[in-house]
Amino acid sequence: MSRSMSKWAQVLVTGILGIAAYGVVQNLDQVQAALGLATEAPAARDGGGRSAARGIPVIVTEVATDSDDIEVEVVGTGRANRSVTLRSEEAGKITRMALAANTRFAAGDLLVQLDTATQDLALQLADAQLREATRIATRIGQLQGTGAVTSARLDEAQTQRELARLEVERARQALNDRSVRAPFDGVAGLPSVETGAWIDSAVEIASFDDRSVLLVEIDLPERLLSRVVAGTEVAATTPAFADRSFSGTVSAIDSRIDPQSRTARVRIAIPNVDDLLRPGASFTTRLYLPGARYPAIPELAVQFARGGLHVWRVAADDTAEQVPVRMIRRRDGLILVDGDLHPGDRVVVEGGQRLAPGRAVTIAGDA
Repeated sequence: MSRSMSKWAQVLVTGILGIAAYGVVQNLDQVQAALGLATEAPAARDGGGRSAARGIPVIVTEVATDSDDIEVEVVGTGRANRSVTLRSEEAGKITRMALAANTRFAAGDLLVQLDTATQDLALQLADAQLREATRIATRIGQLQGTGAVTSARLDEAQTQRELARLEVERARQALNDRSVRAPFDGVAGLPSVETGAWIDSAVEIASFDDRSVLLVEIDLPERLLSRVVAGTEVAATTPAFADRSFSGTVSAIDSRIDPQSRTARVRIAIPNVDDLLRPGASFTTRLYLPGARYPAIPELAVQFARGGLHVWRVAADDTAEQVPVRMIRRRDGLILVDGDLHPGDRVVVEGGQRLAPGRAVTIAGDA
């Protein structure tokens, strides 16, 4: 009786252990499938009892598109639309001073006047000589028809009159050179001289600027030059007005690229309607440069193999296709690529390590 009971006990224990082992195996398969650790997807059975191979489980996302727009920020220095340093053509003592800092003048306005006593006398003498030469030439011309004078004498008188006229012009120019006038509409800087001072052409009297427009010059890399054209809008800020932005446009692009820095000089014009901006100030300029549209995919979708980049696309028959791509730019977790991808294409973001061209896949979810 004891031997029979022992035999049945062994059979019962063996059965319990077999059921437990089967449950462990089933749970392990489920865990591996959930984590993507199974070497092959479990086989399914068709209606005739034959096994049918399932695809490799993958997670996919649809391809979107985005523009390769770039915002560039470059620091430059502003200068006046036109700017000169005032100097005198001649040496002499200042008798009149109209210059004052930040005073606006129109083109031709008198700024500095030098002593003109000597030049005034020279002009009066030249005028008198011209009048006398004109009187003589006129009288000889009247006598020329009577035979009292020769043609040579008339020619000589007319030559003397022309020389006297030129002498008047020279004296008048010497007188004008004693005045320093505004070369264009602009604003004067702080003068370095005062009334009564003696100056010559080497003395810098003051700066003179046309501040109606400020020009800011920046250097842009050559790879961006194809995106920049005259008229491109620019936003600029300066420390003097940190809470304000000024609008400008690209007015000119240099004809050459610096071979050392591989950059080109770009000039930006900023209207200074309120006359708030000053030459020499630093400006932070921001240029928005639009670009072409490209397929946009998650970074996880891009793989590197055999010296190039590619992605796995899921075809209509749920098989894997390898598509070579070229990276354009990273942006907020996405990568803009150039390749045979179209909006709505399904690309693999998880599970691509086990794929091969033409291999069946099973979509486990969307990214």
